[in-house]
Amino acid sequence: MNRQSIWTNEEDALLSMVSDRLIRENRTGDLGILQNNLTALNCQADALSLYPSITECSQISGSERNINTLVAALGKKYPDEDVFVMPTKSLLGRCLEISRINLLYMVCYLVRPIDTNSAIKDEIFSYIMNHMLSIMTEDVLLQILGDPTRHDGKDLAAHVLARIWDTRLSVEAHSFSPELSNMWLIRRNLTPVFGTLLGTHEYISLYQTVGSVCRDYILRALDLPDEAAALEEFLFGLPFEELNIVKDYLLRSKTTCINRKDIARILGKDSIYLSNKVENPLELYRFFNYRRKCAISRQHTRNQGPTCTFEENFMRYLLLRNDKEKHHGAQQSVDPGSGGQAAVAG
Repeated sequence: MNRQSIWTNEEDALLSMVSDRLIRENRTGDLGILQNNLTALNCQADALSLYPSITECSQISGSERNINTLVAALGKKYPDEDVFVMPTKSLLGRCLEISRINLLYMVCYLVRPIDTNSAIKDEIFSYIMNHMLSIMTEDVLLQILGDPTRHDGKDLAAHVLARIWDTRLSVEAHSFSPELSNMWLIRRNLTPVFGTLLGTHEYISLYQTVGSVCRDYILRALDLPDEAAALEEFLFGLPFEELNIVKDYLLRSKTTCINRKDIARILGKDSIYLSNKVENPLELYRFFNYRRKCAISRQHTRNQGPTCTFEENFMRYLLLRNDKEKHHGAQQSVDPGSGGQAAVAG
């Protein structure tokens, strides 16, 4: 079966190096485990490649299926988290992505005896991060699709999801949203400075390191209480409820400044997420997933606090902004001499 590799050139080089090292060290058991897992991954990829394109039209018993019918089905049924409305190809693709991540973690264990300065582990973690960002982007889009409280951007989210599902085999496929990926990576490397918990330092740090689109969103979010609260959770690594407990303590005790140890003492646990840039990439996903569960809980209980994560708010902003620019570009390209027909470049 002809298809391109499911690994980047850099990942392929790493896997070849590890295999060669295992052979030289006569670690036949470890080599067998690695080869068996690589074979299983290739079988998954072969199965995925057999499924037809999600974005192309197909006929089943005279009924047409295309991207528009998929978007309509997802928009209608996925709010109830009906997993059976999702294409099989999308589920297989997600399994393949998770399998790639798990295999790279396994390689981390295999190289422990030779990776004395953690250089190989850091390299592997960078590859894991790229695959993790793909999973997280999909989760954010699915969360928008399943949100019963808001409907803006749902059709746009479904179209983007379909493109992600269709290109999952390709290791060269870029994430839909480099802006969101950059925000995740910047936050991973940003150690919170708690101080008075006003977020000034974090806002400035983010503002100085992100692009113009992200800066525009940050300024917009600060004027919207729900989105500002979600952004604050993202910056400090604490859910809304715990942030309020600490802020109340600051007010009652008339304390002017606070640090991580103080927060752990006040809350009775060290619950701050993502405060070390060298942490396992899985922490980035857990950081997002924790806030997502808190937001969903508030939707059901109607408690105070953001009902969407920063990522969902930002993704909606990006989807609607890109759609607006697309339509504006189409209007700009209308040829006055063509009877009003748009001459949009392909």
